[in-house]
Amino acid sequence: MESHRWLPLEANPEVTNQFLKQLGLHPSWQFVDVYGMEPELLSMVPRPVCAVLLLFPITEKYEVFRIEEEEKIKSEGQDVTESVYFMKQTISNACGTIGLIHAIANNKDKMNFESGSTLKKFLEESLSMNPEERARYLEKYEAIRVTHESSAHEGQTEGSGLGPKSGSYWEANFSSLENVLQQLKPPENQMDCHVEAPSIDEKVDLHFIALVHVDGHLYELDGRKPFPINHGKTSDDTLLEDAIEVCKKFMERDPEELRFNAIALSAA
Repeated sequence: MESHRWLPLEANPEVTNQFLKQLGLHPSWQFVDVYGMEPELLSMVPRPVCAVLLLFPITEKYEVFRIEEEEKIKSEGQDVTESVYFMKQTISNACGTIGLIHAIANNKDKMNFESGSTLKKFLEESLSMNPEERARYLEKYEAIRVTHESSAHEGQTEGSGLGPKSGSYWEANFSSLENVLQQLKPPENQMDCHVEAPSIDEKVDLHFIALVHVDGHLYELDGRKPFPINHGKTSDDTLLEDAIEVCKKFMERDPEELRFNAIALSAA
C-alpha cells in the first residue's frame, strides 16, 4: 500500500536532465526525446544509448495483461541476473524518479558523479538492500524528495503533468522525419507558456518504466511489478532498437491510446 505521495514528474528531457544535475550527475549522459519508432526517427537519437524511459497509460487492458504476465512468470520462471538493480515503488507519482534511478543505477559504471552527489550516495547506500528495502529507504530520503518536488514544480505540464513539453505523444504526426521536423518548428504566434503543476492529490493514470541492458539482456524495470522482466538478449549497440520493440508491444495492447512517449539516455 502506497503511504506517500509526490508530485508527478514530467517526461521532458529538460526537466529530467536538470533533476539529475541537481542530484549530482555529471552531464556526460543526457536524456533526449525519441520522436517515433521508425528507423529514420531513431537515427536522430545520439548514440550510444544506455537506457530508455517509456511513459504509457495505465488502462484496464494493461492491468489485465500485467496480472497475466506476473502469473505466467511465477509459473514458468525467468532468468534475471543478480547484477540488475531493482526497487519497488511505494510512493504515489514517484515512477518518474524511480525510472531515473533504475536507468542510472544499472549504468553506474558509465556515469560520472559530482563530488558529494546525492544520487551516488543513495545508490551506494542502497546497493546491498532488497527491492522493498530500497523503496522504504527512498521514502525517507529527504534530499531526493525535495529535488523531485522542485523539478515537478518547474516542469511545464500538459494535462496530468506527465506528458512531454510539446504536448505531443507518438501519434500520427510523428510518423515521418518530415513531420517531426515540422513539429519542431514552433508557430510564429505561439508562446512557450508555463502551465501550473498538477495538484499532489490529482489522480494520474500515466506511468514510467525503464528499459536497460544488463549482462547481455534487456530488462523492463517497473516498481509496480514484483520483479524485473527479462525481454531477451540485447547489446549496447542495439539497446535502443530492442527497447523500442518492447514499446511497440505496449502500444499494440492499447491501439486506441495515443498517450505514449519515450526519452533515451544518450552520451552527450
